[in-house]
Amino acid sequence: MKIWKWFRNAAVLMITACLLTACAAPAQTGDTADDSGMRTVETDKGPVQIPKDPKKIVSDYYLGEFLAVDVKPVIASPYALDNPFLAGMTEGIEPMNITSAETNLEMIAEAQPDLIVTITEADYEKYSKIAPTVYIQDGKRTDEELFRYIADLVNKSDEADAYIAEFNKKAEEAKPMVQEVVGDKTVSIVEIWPQEIYSMGSHFARGGSILYDMWDLKAPEAVQKGMVDGDETYKVVSLEALPDYTGDFIFYGVLNGTDPSFVEGSKIWQNLDAVKEGRTMSYEQVGWMHRDPITLNAQLQSFIDFFQGIRDRQE
Repeated sequence: MKIWKWFRNAAVLMITACLLTACAAPAQTGDTADDSGMRTVETDKGPVQIPKDPKKIVSDYYLGEFLAVDVKPVIASPYALDNPFLAGMTEGIEPMNITSAETNLEMIAEAQPDLIVTITEADYEKYSKIAPTVYIQDGKRTDEELFRYIADLVNKSDEADAYIAEFNKKAEEAKPMVQEVVGDKTVSIVEIWPQEIYSMGSHFARGGSILYDMWDLKAPEAVQKGMVDGDETYKVVSLEALPDYTGDFIFYGVLNGTDPSFVEGSKIWQNLDAVKEGRTMSYEQVGWMHRDPITLNAQLQSFIDFFQGIRDRQE
């Protein structure tokens, strides 16, 4: 099973921020307003009229982006609600009824939303018959661009700017410490799935944009060329090839329900320098697979704590 297909299928079954600079230009929705209480925004399906001040929002995927600017949808995907980094922020949000497509549509219609934001192109026409719908193509925008775009839909551009500025400040302040700890060593991200190992770079969440893009850290050569400098999102690697894809520091996750012993119990894993010298950090895959602003902020703090711990041991 390919990870990308699983990721997209999971979002569909649920019915369905590489944050750069605090001074980046606001997301351009190309919107125009009139006196009817509506405005026209540019979307990945062309111009769409949406309320100037939407109150009841449904999102089948994007959730952390709304919560980061203190906007709480009335209905959201269980897939997004399961993100542990959003715990404590989702009270009152109803999970979509994903028993079937029909029950999902019935639930949304009964809620009488005034805006639907979707990642699922196949459901766009159905959603559009219920309320103004904005389709956002997955992967078309950077994390920052996506955050700014969604914030603009709900008139929260200033709040998004402030969130991004604080995030970037925190990352920049930690950068010298992190680079001092890492030096000329390499960092790597791997994930353990049932009988499969995935290597990832800067394009597939898991904090890669922080490590490689914001902090300018280097990956092992096998990862750097295709998954950091190139456009490759991930690669399935064998246990035997793992030494080529793991660096001097290893961040790794385990898919929920997976027995990782075929990796962690192997001599290959146990003989890696990063493992022997305690330069590994495990993460909770169910949360780290997201890349909304709240998740990115939590990942950033986890990295800072990890590298600070390494530095403290070295002193």
